[in-house]
Amino acid sequence: MPMSINRSTLLGQILPAGAGEAVTAVGVAITFKTTGARSAGQFLTLEYTAPPRFSGPPLHWHKVSTEIFYVLEGSLTVTIDGQSTTIGPGGYAYVPPGVVHGFANQTDTPVRYFGIASPAGLEDYFAEMTKLIQDEPSWPPEDMGKLVALMAKYDTFAPPAQ
Repeated sequence: MPMSINRSTLLGQILPAGAGEAVTAVGVAITFKTTGARSAGQFLTLEYTAPPRFSGPPLHWHKVSTEIFYVLEGSLTVTIDGQSTTIGPGGYAYVPPGVVHGFANQTDTPVRYFGIASPAGLEDYFAEMTKLIQDEPSWPPEDMGKLVALMAKYDTFAPPAQ
């Protein structure tokens, strides 16, 4: 399917190991590699490190976004449509729009994965979420409306009630 892309905004990119814009919160470290600003909004790539026993985000889904997880180190438990599977280095998970999913680190060692999201935009979600976490006196926030509104702003929704 042909796409209209403003090629004048696209630039190649090479980054050394560890390079990229980084954000940290609740023990998670995210390093953005290619963002929507560089890819004309097509995709986001990132390196995500979760600490041991990290419960991950609550189950959620996206109307538009597709996510891909590729484990580099450790073990990542990925839940897709109610089925949880733990994958190690080289393990891969693909999550298209509309699929309820989540992920966690259920081990005693950190997990590091490479992630791709398309279209881009989740980099702004992670940045705003980090600020919200830092600004709140406790987490999760007492006023969950702030979190729900932030999630919806970035195409992230709680699963429908069963």
